[in-house]
Amino acid sequence: MPETSSPNARRSRLVALTVFVACVAAAGGVGAWLLLDSDGDSGSCEELLQDKRIHEALGDKKTADMDCSELGAAIRKVTVGAAPGQHSLQQAQAMKNVLIAVEKNLESTGGRLDPTLSEPLAESLADYTADTEVILGISNADYVSSSLPSEPPWEDADGVHMSVPRTSLLRTVRAVSEEPRAYVLLRTAATRHAAEGLAAVKRDTTGAELTAPPARNARALGALDAVAADIRRDLGKSRAARWERDVFEGLTEKAPQPPSYSKDPVNHLVESWRQALLSDGAENSPTALEEQSADMVDTWGKALELDSKVQVSLRKDSLDSSYHARNDALRELG
Repeated sequence: MPETSSPNARRSRLVALTVFVACVAAAGGVGAWLLLDSDGDSGSCEELLQDKRIHEALGDKKTADMDCSELGAAIRKVTVGAAPGQHSLQQAQAMKNVLIAVEKNLESTGGRLDPTLSEPLAESLADYTADTEVILGISNADYVSSSLPSEPPWEDADGVHMSVPRTSLLRTVRAVSEEPRAYVLLRTAATRHAAEGLAAVKRDTTGAELTAPPARNARALGALDAVAADIRRDLGKSRAARWERDVFEGLTEKAPQPPSYSKDPVNHLVESWRQALLSDGAENSPTALEEQSADMVDTWGKALELDSKVQVSLRKDSLDSSYHARNDALRELG
């Protein structure tokens, strides 16, 4: 049976996630990207500032004179709480309003987002990884029924949640991720969340309770694989190579040696994967990324001392699930 995390344990993991994401954001190896042309569509922010959902999200804050940088900071302020990953209903509603407004705005900008907004939006989205993992991965009835724009966030024993339509979120993540630093933030948050799900499984667990966490990870990470593939396809060979290099450097920046699984299972899984990615080399990073869920399962299976046949089966299932999730998401992205 998966371990039941206490509120203090969950808070500790969430604090660790925020510190980890902040370190990635500060890393100099990624660099700022301005993928729009020099005369790029800065009007995307002007249109967003006219959207009533942005006004609702920002409350009484004045939007008339905001530039893109100020808008991004304001969005982060109203969507992210003091405790990492924990939100009020008001903050979750603000996040939903922002996501709906941004996705609607993408229809008039050809799917392009002003790069200045990418990082703050990614930081906000990273704080909602528990929600986005379900939306992009294996969803459930609560998230589907609450994805309609008119449906508010909800609260249960695990905290406050918000939902938007899967394709809508996927398109927004795709637009945000043209900035490599933003993609690194989202992938980093997804990696830690995946590791937390695996680490919660006790030794000697069998059946669906053993196979469910790897399956969830494979579906969610497969969707992020599709985002990367779609970006590479649209950028062209030279810019795609630069994007790949910046993402690789961001994901592997200052990767420490992993602690033991017995002392720190989450960071053992996270840092083992980062080290494996580093050893593969930048030129192989697309393939390495697309095998992330399987590679993390390998490390996890060894740590739990699973039977070798079980390990092989879990790896195969992870590769298959992430592959199908990637293809499904690519079709949605068009």
